[in-house]
Amino acid sequence: MRNRNTVITGWAALALSVAMPQLQVKGEEGGGADASRKGIELAKKRDYAGAAAEFTKAIKADPSVAHYTNRGKAYRAAGNYTEAEADFTKVIQMNSENADAYSERGKVKVSEKKYDEALADLNKSLELNNGDIDTLRFRAFAYLSKDDFDKAITDYSEVINKMPKDVEAHRRRGYAYASKGDKEKAKADFQTVLKLKPSDDDATTRLKALEGKAAAPAASPAAAGAPAPHP
Repeated sequence: MRNRNTVITGWAALALSVAMPQLQVKGEEGGGADASRKGIELAKKRDYAGAAAEFTKAIKADPSVAHYTNRGKAYRAAGNYTEAEADFTKVIQMNSENADAYSERGKVKVSEKKYDEALADLNKSLELNNGDIDTLRFRAFAYLSKDDFDKAITDYSEVINKMPKDVEAHRRRGYAYASKGDKEKAKADFQTVLKLKPSDDDATTRLKALEGKAAAPAASPAAAGAPAPHP
């Protein structure tokens, strides 16, 4: 029998950000375990609506933190942000020290471009689980979206220290440096992007602009939507 808090990973990819949320499965028989297992299998197949339906059955049998968390993640993966936020809020009401729930609700609010609300949740999550890379990426993105470049740089730097080959962290930190007028540091980041991804047109254009060889792209690399955390 698995531990009550066994975690299964690697099931979800979001439309605007590649993410691998951790699903929790309760190992005992009964209590919605069968529905939970079915939900996880459906989520692995990216049938998020089907997964959410199974997790709803699990909640009816056993309204636990794990089942609400799993359904919230399925809703978020499907882009059903109102439902996802409600589930993560329920988890927080059940356990006010649940770092994952604050992180997930913050990610939902980032996707909705509610950056101030997102930062409140992401900050709380990091207080409870300091240094979580995925949460840091989303917080950095929220700061970047608010033009708070110093804080974005601090968070992206922490991500890069832990994951030096994170292309998007280098790209977005480079944009933050460029926006502050620190061209040399911006160039270094875009050069790193090109070392990691030689065919990257965005980095090529931004580097040429910093060197005075082309016009700068109009939009921030964050402008298209949610951040792109890695598995």
